[in-house]
Amino acid sequence: MKKRVLALLTAAVAAGLTACSGAGQAVEEKEISEETVSAGDDAVSGEKTVLNFYEHADNEAIAKMQVEAYNAMQSDVEVRLSIIANDDYDDKIKIMLSGGADIDVFWIRSGDQARQMAGGGAVLALDELMEKNGVDYTDYGDMGEQFFYDGQTYGLPANQTCWLLFYNKTLFDEAGLEYPTDLTWDAYAQLCKELTTDETQGGLLVNWIMNIGSVAAGEYLTDRELERTKEYVQFLNRVYNEDQSNMSLEEMSGSFDVNSVFAEGNTYMMINGDWTFQLFPDYAPGFEWAAAPLPHFEDVPVGSSIGTAPAYGINAKSEKTEAAFDFIRFCNYSDEGAVIYAKNASVPCYPSEEALEVYRQSVTIPGTEYVFSASVRGQDGVEENYSEIKQAYVEEITEYLIGNCEIDTAFGNYKQRRNEISAK
Repeated sequence: MKKRVLALLTAAVAAGLTACSGAGQAVEEKEISEETVSAGDDAVSGEKTVLNFYEHADNEAIAKMQVEAYNAMQSDVEVRLSIIANDDYDDKIKIMLSGGADIDVFWIRSGDQARQMAGGGAVLALDELMEKNGVDYTDYGDMGEQFFYDGQTYGLPANQTCWLLFYNKTLFDEAGLEYPTDLTWDAYAQLCKELTTDETQGGLLVNWIMNIGSVAAGEYLTDRELERTKEYVQFLNRVYNEDQSNMSLEEMSGSFDVNSVFAEGNTYMMINGDWTFQLFPDYAPGFEWAAAPLPHFEDVPVGSSIGTAPAYGINAKSEKTEAAFDFIRFCNYSDEGAVIYAKNASVPCYPSEEALEVYRQSVTIPGTEYVFSASVRGQDGVEENYSEIKQAYVEEITEYLIGNCEIDTAFGNYKQRRNEISAK
């Protein structure tokens, strides 16, 4: 039975590791749908440079606004948008790129994927185009570093994420409790235990990233000793198994939808990304909710968090690189493009005061200020094999969390696998 559970969990967590800002929600399965958004009915594709732009379903609203705005500005370029279901996106875009599909611009989920694609020659280095078009990459700050590979740059960062603690204000008010605006991981675990009853769950900590707390404290899976990582895994075992105050790994396997569970109204707290501001209202929760800073270790400052940024890249085989770069520059390096993200409750990587003001006006849920005040570390390391290392870690730690081995055995097995991967 444990072997079967492990197989299910490994598949579920592997899917979660590639989940985007809407990770955990059920995404409708669908084939690639293509639509042309042009400047007017009289637009003739044959007289224009046509750019084929591919995005994932969670960003469909943003992508449509970007395409419509850009096409309205153009007389000689037409961007055509194609949407791929979120669960299928990563595999399909890789297959299409390797198969020579007519793709010019495409969404890249993470720096790790960008580096893999760069190593395989699938994505174009942008450095010459950035210099020619006056793009100062340092404007992106730390979030831009993940798209460096072998001394070159392979994507313009789009929107950035930040992990937070969300809570059911109504439940806290009914219980006469203070809102959880500054919790350590230990305090979170203790509060969850106290709040869990036959009718209520103290917390909901998703299983997509099994080293949130240690990364926020500055430790990555490639660090030598992994003391903080081990401490965080012990915390996971406490809330998942010992206290049973958060949903277990088994309960979160399969087609688990975190937003749907939280929307039921009997869970006090949920740890998730700031994309919740954008997605959760669609679930029409029958209660008031708010955000607070991510829990932290005792010696780590409040507001320490993790996050990531996707990017727009250009197909290395595209014959329309100048036009393609102009489009991604508009989307991800302009005030106009940044405002589109902000209107959709998403924080742009491009530093635009105009966009941040729009965001504050668009997102009225209490706690949005923590998105801006957080000190955010990239959730993944920048090593070339980090994705494979991370998968090995998840597999070995899952063995421990479902009771197949002791924690020291799990970490010993992981370090051995890590060494083997790094030696490739």
